[in-house]
Amino acid sequence: LLVVIVSLVLKYLDECLGNGSSEDTLNNRESSPLWPEKAVAASYGTYQFDDPESGDCSASSSVELYDGKVCIICYDEERNCFFVPCGHCATCIACAKRIFDGESKTCPVCRRYIGKIKKLFAQ
Repeated sequence: LLVVIVSLVLKYLDECLGNGSSEDTLNNRESSPLWPEKAVAASYGTYQFDDPESGDCSASSSVELYDGKVCIICYDEERNCFFVPCGHCATCIACAKRIFDGESKTCPVCRRYIGKIKKLFAQ
């Protein structure tokens, strides 16, 4: 009973002295989101981030552009297929068939199970 009376007196004094902003602050805290800005969601491997601190100034060199198109297994053929369901386009069709016919049947990038292989047709 004493606690209730003391809290009522403190609330009354707070309102009389003009410090009613504590309730507004409480309401603002309750309704404000935990994350003030929405984070940008990105799918893995769909685009590269521009990192000015990486120190790599040759991001558009022909060697890197070539490496982005060559099979990550044999380094001889162009990437021309992708794995389902993960969607990684990392190998040529010959290497993809070897992986798929093997006993593991996992994507070399993410190690997910490969359901099937789809060939890409260039323009």
